[in-house]
Amino acid sequence: MEDHIEQLTRLFLKFPGIGSRQAKRFAYFILSQQESYVRNLANTLTTARSSAHTCSLCYKIFEGSPGYCDICSDEHREKNTIAVVEKSTDIDAFEKTDYRGLFFVLGGLIPIVQKHIIDGTKTGALIERVKKESSPPAGGPLEVILAFPLTPNGDHTDSVLRELLAPYPIEVSSLGRGLSVGTELEYVDPASLEASLKKRE
Repeated sequence: MEDHIEQLTRLFLKFPGIGSRQAKRFAYFILSQQESYVRNLANTLTTARSSAHTCSLCYKIFEGSPGYCDICSDEHREKNTIAVVEKSTDIDAFEKTDYRGLFFVLGGLIPIVQKHIIDGTKTGALIERVKKESSPPAGGPLEVILAFPLTPNGDHTDSVLRELLAPYPIEVSSLGRGLSVGTELEYVDPASLEASLKKRE
């Protein structure tokens, strides 16, 4: 039977970018802490999870009342620009730049071995949103910025979405190549990301 250390390790392995050695270190760290720390951690996780919601428009995870997040409900944002990102943390990177458009969280990348849409991404919802916002009477000029990491899967996702968005009367652009290959957006410094936004293609 699996012991508690192995159970914790298996749970930490689900964290993005965490390998088996790091996961086991996390497990031992938790078990070596005072009971008050562990209880506080458990309570904070439970409270945070119960107060977190997914925006019904952009799919960003946020705290507050269900519905639209603070960005989508901000009347001062530029409504004719939508940056499509992989995950909610990528929005945090954008918010440190001068970008003041809207967002859409795809919820993952399309693997290079996959030719079309896969379960687990919000590709269908993105197409529906673009269709609605680019068509009369509500529609108008619209630019969709594909903002994915410069990795094989990121490039493949960019290509697939370009193909799917081609039938709609919109401008589709991608981040400029000022970023290093393999870079995750959430770790990019604001100046580099802003330069890539200005040089989008």
